[in-house]
Amino acid sequence: MNNSIVSLSLIIAIILYAPQILPHLPGALYSQPIPVNSDLGTLKLLTDRAVQGFQNNSNVYSISQLHTGYDVLLKLAKSGEADKIPGGTNGVLFLLGDTIKLLTLNSTSAVRNVTVSYLNALEEQVTHLLALGNLHSKSNGTRSEALKQYVNGPYGIRVDYPLTWIIRIDSNYSLPSLLTYLHPRVIASFYLPNAIYGLPFFYIGVNSNLSKQFKQPHFTIEQYLNKSIESKKNSRSFPEFKLILIKHPDQANITLAGHPAYEIAWTYKHPQYGLREIMEFGTIVNGTQGYFLDYAASTSKFSKYLLLADVMKSSFAIIQGTVSLKRPTVNQNMSYTNSYS
Repeated sequence: MNNSIVSLSLIIAIILYAPQILPHLPGALYSQPIPVNSDLGTLKLLTDRAVQGFQNNSNVYSISQLHTGYDVLLKLAKSGEADKIPGGTNGVLFLLGDTIKLLTLNSTSAVRNVTVSYLNALEEQVTHLLALGNLHSKSNGTRSEALKQYVNGPYGIRVDYPLTWIIRIDSNYSLPSLLTYLHPRVIASFYLPNAIYGLPFFYIGVNSNLSKQFKQPHFTIEQYLNKSIESKKNSRSFPEFKLILIKHPDQANITLAGHPAYEIAWTYKHPQYGLREIMEFGTIVNGTQGYFLDYAASTSKFSKYLLLADVMKSSFAIIQGTVSLKRPTVNQNMSYTNSYS
């Protein structure tokens, strides 16, 4: 039995048998708590905020959000609304409770890895409940999609995303450090899980310390573009890679978070999901830090989410200074082609 299996077994044992002694949490952890309604939309928002708390190195904040989500589920059960949802909510209730327990443990690498798995599983299950509850509106093939704000303070970025999409924590996610990352690091992912929707994904990534990585004091946007294309061509992640679009910053008025940016698009053949298309925007900040946004979907559904991808790209911002999660996310509305049609 290898070390990872042993670590996982120990964590599960702790979850099942350790006393449920949680730290005392005040009713209003922050000065402007979000209003709580007993519905699945609120549960999804609370789960999203718990994910952001974890990524912002604030487990106490995550626990407070999940405690409130636990109360939402209990109210749904007491009101009888949970009985109307196929499969009920008991599975999510237990998963939510176990995730809270994990967040109270000392954050060793083994505990952190399992916590990531639990938070990702909770996001998927809550989003599934939201879809089953049919809480999003539909009208004539379009819908009004509530956008929420995702904030990642350690990496200094924010973006608006649709509430019905899953936020996924990358398996190798970590807080920034003084170490140079030799490969692009995905710091935020948003997606719809079902293949019939074309598995649309929206990624936000960063390349740190480019000047050190490529041994020159500053890195230009053209160099970043060339490196990006080269890495895609040589990557095993993109079999049958085919570049279908390239826009240079000096040829097109493209910006990302207010900085000149490039745009590229390519197709590749996924071994399980077939032909997929990816559109990427990339920019350089201070000649040393690279940022990129990728939107991906099956070629047959790619155009379906282009408006949403453009809205998310336009909302992307690079944050300077200290970031706080104390304020509630801002509600916005948009309409685009129905993702479920």
